[in-house]
Amino acid sequence: MSRTWAPEGACRGTLAVLLGRGENPAVYQRFGRRLSADGYGVVVPEPDTDPETWFQPGAARFLVGTDVGALRAWALGLEIEVDGLILAGTPLARGQSPVDRADEIGARTSCPVHRELLENDSEFEWGRLTEDVPEPPKQLPDVPVLLLHGDADTLAPVAPVTSLAAKHPQSSLAVFKDGVHDILNDKFHRSVAARIVLFCEEIGKGAVLLPETPAAPRARRSAPVHISARTDYSVRALRELVGSGSEPVKCEVIARSQGIPLNSLVNLMVELRRAGLVTSQRGCDGGYSLARPAEKITIGEVVRAVEGGVTSVHNGSPGAEVWRELGRQVTAFLDGVPLVGDRVSKEGI
Repeated sequence: MSRTWAPEGACRGTLAVLLGRGENPAVYQRFGRRLSADGYGVVVPEPDTDPETWFQPGAARFLVGTDVGALRAWALGLEIEVDGLILAGTPLARGQSPVDRADEIGARTSCPVHRELLENDSEFEWGRLTEDVPEPPKQLPDVPVLLLHGDADTLAPVAPVTSLAAKHPQSSLAVFKDGVHDILNDKFHRSVAARIVLFCEEIGKGAVLLPETPAAPRARRSAPVHISARTDYSVRALRELVGSGSEPVKCEVIARSQGIPLNSLVNLMVELRRAGLVTSQRGCDGGYSLARPAEKITIGEVVRAVEGGVTSVHNGSPGAEVWRELGRQVTAFLDGVPLVGDRVSKEGI
């Protein structure tokens, strides 16, 4: 039976959770409530249902898997379109099998609340952790991947997961000291949920944290008209795709050629795809292509795709109408500038 936790307001994205051995949807009640409070829908779907029915239309799509569910989410992420993949307690190597029920609950979680929940759950299937696990796919999907693991996980050793993260440029790894196998429901569940929300925000909303650096002295104030790195990177990335024709280009190739930070580029390409400016293709030969001819894409469209608008005015400005008119003039200009080629009139685009 499926379970769904929906946010009270607008949905920022959907996290579809694929269960591990022995688990049932009720196990994720706390997880679902916490993520829905942050604006994300959580669904534990029925097996064998159409994955397209799991996700809220128009919102970011995330697959979450724990234990063997992580391997299923990994495989499914190679088949369907998702914006991000979250793998918890991924069993890439055989650990120590629990000898009895007490041993199993200790290997699963050190959270007293969750231990009590499992002990009193009549539908929980004990003893399943001794079963064999399937082989993982040969490659991760070409999307951002968050790997979550406990360094004290005796059921699925962390070392192979660390190696996997090192080989995949779009992976980020969060290993929790003294964490055990059911990391989504372990004693660090609040920190784990916070890390997941940050991951989803980075992908869905572009909220990227920059490393702390000492503030450099500024010789002068910034100019009134400022072109953000997001806009600059997006235009450069799209122009990189112009020369590829219909052949898809991977983010790694674009980032290397244009000198763009890979993590920033990955997030921007997701937004450009949602705006209908690029298309994506999965697999070994996958990557991104322009969704239509470059001369039919305007700089104005690119700006709106990654910034939401051309100008913004702080609240309470007495001269707001002047700045709005500036916005209209700049928008009209940028909507007449194609990605490549000469500037044309607005009517010609």
